[in-house]
Amino acid sequence: MEFKVLLTDYEFVNLAYEEEVFEEAGIKIHFVKAQCKTEDEVIHHAKDADALLNQYAPVSRRVIESLHKCKVISRYGVGVNTIDLEAAAKKGITVANVPDYGMEEVSNHALALLLSLARKVTLLNNQVKKGNWDFKASVPIHRFNEQTVGVLGFGRIPRSLVEKVKPLGFKLAAYDPFVSAEDMEKAGV
Repeated sequence: MEFKVLLTDYEFVNLAYEEEVFEEAGIKIHFVKAQCKTEDEVIHHAKDADALLNQYAPVSRRVIESLHKCKVISRYGVGVNTIDLEAAAKKGITVANVPDYGMEEVSNHALALLLSLARKVTLLNNQVKKGNWDFKASVPIHRFNEQTVGVLGFGRIPRSLVEKVKPLGFKLAAYDPFVSAEDMEKAGV
């Protein structure tokens, strides 16, 4: 049996990873590749799809109500904000996402920016480009253990960043109304 999977939209050069996952599971897939921007485009391409892989295209109530065979909608990314969850649940369609998508890349980039700021790398680089070699342009530069890193929200990405800065000696602070002070304390913030 072969399943029809609609890629509502995507930014990838090829689908090698997707094909590999289905092949390893022994599932035969016929991919329909679209670059949908509107509900009408998704409806047009998704009529008889068994599943949708979605990046940014809107999968609204109207789209979901038009699906006749769909059993799964999976989103490339962390959020499911492009998908009407209530409509999918009502129709018995499972919705999935990639909860750790970008976690390492985003926390690594935040760390790089933080270190650049804490050590005034960009400021000093710009000064050198202007021909100014005077270290006083960077005064003061504080030791990491004299500085505090604060994160707003304490989900996966902020937690990953916190784990990366702990060994550097920064004081740590976090705010998240959905995470208890006890859980934050256990995490060292």
